[in-house]
Amino acid sequence: MISYPQPRFEQQRSEVLQRFNIFSNAGSAEANQTANIVRLAFDVPMVLVSLNQRYRSWFSARAGIAPGTEGAIEDFCSLGQLSRTSFVVADAAREHYFADQPVVQGKPGIRFFAGAPLLNSVGQRFGTLCLMDTKPRSFAEREVTLLTGMAIMISNEICLRSAGRYAVQDLVEAEQDRCDLYNLATTDELTDALNRRSFFYLSKREIRRCKRQHSPISVIMLDIDHFKRVNDVHGHAVGDDVIAKLAKVVSSLIRDHDIFGRLGGEEFGLVLPDTTLHAAISIAERIRNAAAALLLSTDAGTLKITISLGVDEYGSNDSGIEEALDRADQALYRAKRNGRNRVEFAIPSVSAASCRSDDTLQV
Repeated sequence: MISYPQPRFEQQRSEVLQRFNIFSNAGSAEANQTANIVRLAFDVPMVLVSLNQRYRSWFSARAGIAPGTEGAIEDFCSLGQLSRTSFVVADAAREHYFADQPVVQGKPGIRFFAGAPLLNSVGQRFGTLCLMDTKPRSFAEREVTLLTGMAIMISNEICLRSAGRYAVQDLVEAEQDRCDLYNLATTDELTDALNRRSFFYLSKREIRRCKRQHSPISVIMLDIDHFKRVNDVHGHAVGDDVIAKLAKVVSSLIRDHDIFGRLGGEEFGLVLPDTTLHAAISIAERIRNAAAALLLSTDAGTLKITISLGVDEYGSNDSGIEEALDRADQALYRAKRNGRNRVEFAIPSVSAASCRSDDTLQV
């Protein structure tokens, strides 16, 4: 269902990530707990899940690794990636392949080294579950079987997390596409204001809500004064810049739930829920003053603009928002006739008076 204000991609993305909590680093502590369980099960001082770079960037599982030694131990454990099966090195200092490694020759003085490959569902290796001790030791067959089983469990966990990350990525991209399509379908490309169709659709929905709640709703029509002269003198590119900057000014002065649309050319409409006529006139004056304060740089020098506005309140006898907008439009053209750069409100009608009979209409 269409909503207003328009959905913004960053908000949607944040909601997806909060629901799945997979892209964040929150999983690292849980993974380190898994490594600590492995350490306790085998009674070894150090455990590291050594991974290919692709996985290492988002998954971390280690226990007993002293700060500052992570890189050197990671390099050492990567030597075990060549083994396709579980392996046990009783004393790394006596093995030529490992003996000259810095973590064997120096701190932390690794001697025992055992590991089991981490494989995905099609048998591709992406890491190693590594156990290390500073004392030589051996493993019985039962312990090797247990090590292999734990590696399978960790492999499954990492693969599940990886699949979840891709699923979330797909959801994020789908949300981005949805937001982009929504914006294309509902907004004016130049100004980011609602297009005419969406403006009337959302306005009618807001009218129904205000009727249910017996709350006032007002409308404003506004138009750039002498806009044809701007295009004729400065060109259509400057004219487009004027329209876009005016829309930005208006957007900065209204609430998120106010409905703002470009209805054609340099003409805009505003529907202000829960707003009396007097309050709408004040808003219109703020918009008029802000527009008059705009300074736009052009090749011919600084350009200033003014706008004219018409205001009315939706009446209890109105059959639709169009009637209030028509009265506001008539007030707008009266503002043009009375000198421009001014706000006019619609001449009180029976319907408007019956809706807000206690208001004294004055600017």
